[in-house]
Amino acid sequence: MNARDESPIRVGIAGPVSLDLLDYPEGCPAGLPEGYPAPVIAHFVNALLRRGHEVVVFTTSRGLDVPMVFDQGGLVICIAPRYRPRSALTFFGREREWLTLLMVEHPTDIVHAMWSYEFALAALQSGRPTIVHYHDHAWTILKHTRDAYRFLRWILSAYVTTRARHKVANSGYLKRAFGRSGRGMVVIPNFMPAFALPKFDDSAAHASRIVVVSNGFSGHKNVAKALEAFRVLKQRHPSAEMVLVGNEMGVDQAAAVYAREHGFGEGVSYRGERPYAETVGIIRDSSVLLSPALEESFGMTILEAMAVGTAVVAGVDSGNVPELLDGGNCGLLCDVTDVMSVVEALESALSASEEMASIRQRAHERYERLYSETAVMDGLEVIYRRVLSSEFSRMRRSSR
Repeated sequence: MNARDESPIRVGIAGPVSLDLLDYPEGCPAGLPEGYPAPVIAHFVNALLRRGHEVVVFTTSRGLDVPMVFDQGGLVICIAPRYRPRSALTFFGREREWLTLLMVEHPTDIVHAMWSYEFALAALQSGRPTIVHYHDHAWTILKHTRDAYRFLRWILSAYVTTRARHKVANSGYLKRAFGRSGRGMVVIPNFMPAFALPKFDDSAAHASRIVVVSNGFSGHKNVAKALEAFRVLKQRHPSAEMVLVGNEMGVDQAAAVYAREHGFGEGVSYRGERPYAETVGIIRDSSVLLSPALEESFGMTILEAMAVGTAVVAGVDSGNVPELLDGGNCGLLCDVTDVMSVVEALESALSASEEMASIRQRAHERYERLYSETAVMDGLEVIYRRVLSSEFSRMRRSSR
């Protein structure tokens, strides 16, 4: 394939996809099973469709005994059964068998595998040209969350990394985290499609609302420290309120239980997992997004806040966060392990100063310049065609 070829590509996207967020050409099909809370993958699928490419999604869902396939022409959804977390003991062997079978039955020019676990290994086993797109660093996660499941995930990721020929990282930070294994990785960041966002409006922010959006409570998510900091802030600013959104953030879930046990509950609202559009709306209608995570390979909720004009407070040593926020030019960086450092940053972010207005504006402009759909997808298409060209050349050499 010529690298300059602009013809449509049939792309396989393998990963934990939010099925409810896809742009179905014929409307959302009846009987669609539950997907994952992973909107970033749906963004890539929808962007490829808008650019005229064909897309075959390979994903999994619980409650299935056999795969389901929904064919709408330019978009095909292949869903394999997903089993319990104990599947990690076999490195998700049954899921991978189904996924590989579907990839063989529904061939694509290239498979873009999201994350470096079972979906990526299934893609590599299918024999199709495969890009492995890293969205986290398994060893770093294991250091923060030391359990058997994360250990097995690390082994799986390490094996995938040794086999993958074409690797993409979602940030320069993540590429550097892989050290020598990251040689040759290309950085393709996450993005936010502008059409999916509420209009940037500085006047929309709630005057004293802080939102935390987190896919988990403990470990490197560090939500307990956010609650501790809010208790101190509440004493200084009685009108302040905090909203918790995400996994383990519901009324009777881990965050609420911890807050009740330690007396941190005053002024805190527990929303739990919410639909994607509603979550972005909550971020937009808050004055500050607090990201207490100790490490982020990218920082998607931070990007969402930048896009809608909400001020950000996040960790100065939290992985890709300083790069995403341009070293503090587009948000306030603090030590998220220190309560008073977080409190002081929140007080600054809640102020109605001209400097904070400038920070929010710079953040929005940075989103448009570096993390818009156009900026990211232009680069991704170049990578697709480069991989296909190299694979074509390799096959020609091997056939001689």
